[in-house]
Amino acid sequence: MKGSVSRRYAKALFSLAKEMRVLEPTAEELLRLGAAAANPALAPVLKSPLLSPSRRMELAKTFIGEFKLSDLLTRFVRLLADRQRLAELPGIADYYMQLLDDEKGRLRLGVRTAVQLTDAQLRLLVETFARITGREVISTVTIDPALLGGVVAEVQGKVYDGSVRTQLDRMATGLAGRAVH
Repeated sequence: MKGSVSRRYAKALFSLAKEMRVLEPTAEELLRLGAAAANPALAPVLKSPLLSPSRRMELAKTFIGEFKLSDLLTRFVRLLADRQRLAELPGIADYYMQLLDDEKGRLRLGVRTAVQLTDAQLRLLVETFARITGREVISTVTIDPALLGGVVAEVQGKVYDGSVRTQLDRMATGLAGRAVH
């Protein structure tokens, strides 16, 4: 249910931003807001049902002032505060970005590697996914030494696992299965 609430608000905001021709600036503001709302010190406060309507509005005003929000996002944050939905900001930001990526014909590629990739390796990986999908690819690389080697790529909810760790796990499972016979 929680995801559907975020999606509904994100779609509404996206429609308004598109109509006003401010998709990208709204995305930038919304990402900053979403990151602030996801902060471990603030998130529990935003989720608290004990937070009074006046305190929610004070938080909304703080967001508006601190982030110097556009008129569209000012009205949006006030609406969220009024409806006890400020805690949804991180989810709204995520879904808004998905809508924007779809609108712009791009996709996000998450790459995990055991060691830093060279520019040429990363470029080859991005070009391969761009060729396969026919879309612009935006990559994010994370170093994960637990992989031992290889690459794990995630795009549009699909995981392509070419890590040494997974290959070793498969071999161990296969060997354990044969030893039982």
